[in-house]
Amino acid sequence: MLRRVVPVFLLGTAAVLTLAGCGAHDSTGQLSVTVSSNAADHAYEVKVITATTGKVSEHQRVFPGGTANFAGVPLGGVTVKANELCPQKTTVKNGTVAAVTLTTTGC
Repeated sequence: MLRRVVPVFLLGTAAVLTLAGCGAHDSTGQLSVTVSSNAADHAYEVKVITATTGKVSEHQRVFPGGTANFAGVPLGGVTVKANELCPQKTTVKNGTVAAVTLTTTGC
């Protein structure tokens, strides 16, 4: 009887902890990207590329002088690119908002 009780108890405990969120960790952060107001007067497709995978994790259209806010960006190094604007690198950390400005100069 004791052999059955222990696994059932462990399974029940694991289910309660999972449902309660104990030990849950969100491995994403936030990023704010501003397109310089001196950029050409058209929308730019801003892409956030994670350093570890090299894949686009987020994208959004932004006009010059505008800002795009991204949530759910994987933590760690990212490169932010948009058409003919200079790419920028930053690090996304938990609990803070990383911010970059894309410009036409300084590449």
